[in-house]
Order: sequence, then structure tokens, then C-alpha cells
Amino acid sequence: MSRRPSLADTMKAVAAKAAPPSVPMKSAAPKPVARAKAQKEGEGERKPFFAATREGLKRITVAVAPDEHKRLKRLSVDAGRSIEDLMREALADLFAKHD
Repeated sequence: MSRRPSLADTMKAVAAKAAPPSVPMKSAAPKPVARAKAQKEGEGERKPFFAATREGLKRITVAVAPDEHKRLKRLSVDAGRSIEDLMREALADLFAKHD
């Protein structure tokens, strides 16, 4: 029985054949003066992306055990509702309990 070739050796051989000659490239980053000027003019400022349906809402993150996460995903599929929707319902029930 013949031995299979090593994946690492095969990858090294392919990389050696396909490696293009290294040529130093000029930096495409703007000069610090140009960057500062652009920021003063309002250019280059990036707003974080958010879904318009979530405008004005805050995120809550909670860590759960893997089995709880699996049960929540299964409940989501069985109920045909999103996990977010189920969590909002649970939060509403919690608030109703404590009012």
C-alpha cells in the first residue's frame, strides 16, 4: 500500500511554483496631513452600519450554556419565530412578573 503525499509538502510545492516575484509596492494610504484635512472636511468618517428597523434600540448580550442555546434554536424553528422575537417575549414576561 502506497503512502499518501503530505498535504503540507504539496502546498509548499504549489506555492513555490505559483509565487509571483515580489515587487515592493508604494503605499496607497493617504499622507497624515491629507487624512487630517479630510477628517476636518467630514470625509473619511464612517458611520457604523445598522438595520433601520433597529433604530433607537439597544443590544443586550447574554452568555448561555450550549445546551440552552440548542434548545432555544430548536424552539425558534418549531415555533417559526426568530430567536430575537422569543427573547423579546421572555423579557416582556419577566417585566410583567416583576411589575
